[in-house]
Amino acid sequence: MSILNELNVKVETLKGVGKRAVSILNRANIYSIGELLQYFPRKFSDRTKTCTLEEAVNRPESTVVAMVVDYRMIGRGYRKFLKILINDGSNYGALICFNRNFLKNSLKMGEKYYITGKFSFNYGEYQCSNFEYEELSDNYTPRLVPLYPLISGMTQKLIRNSVEYSLQKYYNSIENDLPARLIAKRGLLNKKDVIKNLHYPDSLERFFHAKKSFIYEEFFFQQLFLLNRKNKISNISKSRKSVKFDYKNKVLSALPFKLTEYQEKALEEIEKDLFSRKVMSRLAQGDVGCGKTIVALLSILSVIESGEQTAYMAPTEVLARQHYDNIKRICSVVDVKIGFLTGNVQKKERETVLSDLANGEIDLIVGTHSLFSKDAVYKNLGYVVIDEQQRFGVEQRLNLSSKGEQVDILLMTATPIPQSLALALYGDLELTIMKGKISGRIPVKTWVIDDDEERLKKMRRWLKNILLENGRGIFVYSQIEEGDNSELKNLEEEYSKLSKEFSQFGTGIIHSRMTSTAKDEIIEKFRRGEYKILAATTVVEVGLDIPDANVIVVENAERYGLSTLHQLRGRVGRNNREAYMILISKFSDLSEEGKKRLEIIKNSTDGFAIAEQDLELRGPGDFLGTKQSGLPKFKYADLKTDFEILKDAKNDAENIFSNDPNLEKTENINTKKAFLERLKFKANI
Repeated sequence: MSILNELNVKVETLKGVGKRAVSILNRANIYSIGELLQYFPRKFSDRTKTCTLEEAVNRPESTVVAMVVDYRMIGRGYRKFLKILINDGSNYGALICFNRNFLKNSLKMGEKYYITGKFSFNYGEYQCSNFEYEELSDNYTPRLVPLYPLISGMTQKLIRNSVEYSLQKYYNSIENDLPARLIAKRGLLNKKDVIKNLHYPDSLERFFHAKKSFIYEEFFFQQLFLLNRKNKISNISKSRKSVKFDYKNKVLSALPFKLTEYQEKALEEIEKDLFSRKVMSRLAQGDVGCGKTIVALLSILSVIESGEQTAYMAPTEVLARQHYDNIKRICSVVDVKIGFLTGNVQKKERETVLSDLANGEIDLIVGTHSLFSKDAVYKNLGYVVIDEQQRFGVEQRLNLSSKGEQVDILLMTATPIPQSLALALYGDLELTIMKGKISGRIPVKTWVIDDDEERLKKMRRWLKNILLENGRGIFVYSQIEEGDNSELKNLEEEYSKLSKEFSQFGTGIIHSRMTSTAKDEIIEKFRRGEYKILAATTVVEVGLDIPDANVIVVENAERYGLSTLHQLRGRVGRNNREAYMILISKFSDLSEEGKKRLEIIKNSTDGFAIAEQDLELRGPGDFLGTKQSGLPKFKYADLKTDFEILKDAKNDAENIFSNDPNLEKTENINTKKAFLERLKFKANI
């Protein structure tokens, strides 16, 4: 993406950049000067400070001023290499030049050079084999030298020379993307100084000033994008028939419990949107076991009562089937036609479901991603609920909402989202927070134990007593079979051991490679008590709802993030009985971060607090998982450390958007051009 949209000049116009260099730059997705100037260094080599050869030894990197005093060729045949002898005025040293014999012509005898690299003392001399050099001349000024990420064929010299020449030639052509008043208000640098100091900073202080300015700009345009999307959604008007909420009230009367205050508040917020004149786009987030599903179902019933179709999408077939069964049971007191659709539904049954869907004979369809397949046609889809929405990409959500004309969307997650991530990812959504627990639920006790055989024997004896009282136990493993790390316990081997150990209770196994039908059968047997032990991978992390499950054992617990462990803990204690989570880890092998993570999960049951700490420890990418779609690809901004800048950028973006939503005022013209360039880039991803 060329943020510097005025610099679309091709890189082949640069002095000294030939066809081969152009090919290399293109492979790094650098086609224009603007893209080149946004290819930022990964770090800097500080050549403003030099030291002696003796001082340089064992430092991560040093710059030494030394004179070339001799050359020697060492070894024989193809193993022959160049050794350049240097002297810093006090000591002799050697530059070891493997496959770099050409340096004999570049580093000239009797000349002094800045030599930067990692030095060591080997074979009675100071040596360096991986180094860079610059000639010491009268007009040379020591500086911070950028070190760029390289691809095959690319050299630091090529990218540095190209960037430096571009800055010299186009520095004054770089215009500000941000309004001048925001640059002044937030104490930011002008864009040309930002770019210059991100490549060749005058000082480290200047670099950090430029970095802060760039981070603010990244957040600002991300917030503008979210505001623009939110504005488009809010401008879609809808018309829905008002209802008496008879369906909802009948189901509420039949429930064996009363909604909590936070559930009632959440339902009120959702219903207000559903029966407003604007299309709803809302995210409901809450902790494990807070009762989101019943709130979503009650809101669905009111849309059905108004005469429209609804859809409930889950990320896995197991979870979809579970929701389908529960919803049918709960809705038995009202006349609602419910269908089920996943990729594994048999052809004849699928055809019947699709026909009923198209004819409007299904009021609520429950399923997986099959709900937005090409052959799924709805008569009058009005409302979509997406459960565990973080497991679906943005495109998948949009595909389902496009199945109707004015479709309300409710996204739900049982993984509480830290505030910084919520602002960056979901600023275009209204937010409903369900904070609390279902009445009568007892907090799950969490124990951390050493992976010691004697300790594990005691644990298994204790678990057998729990099972004799009609309990259920789940064992979780990080890999199905033995992988690269043979020290990790794997599901298949441990299942065999558990089957023998707990033979009187019955043991089932479940993992992602099994068919949906096989998984459903195993879960149903576990539910009925034919199996009282379930050996599993994290396939059980989301949505497994077995009220009698009251013990979960996680092997190699240090391998998991806090949010995953908290989700796994949510699989037990779903009734009013005491429940336990046992985290097993080899204490002697635990890293400091691993110890900290296990200590946090042991002492806290607050999913919101745990989510914030998980983000702090792992960062946004790992927190969301590699498959998460929609995470902004920032160059410098870090949601973990730059939250205060994000808040400033959000406030400023909102102020500008509220006063000039189309960015038509004179002071916002450049901002509009930059914003449209970014929109064009997003559309092409």
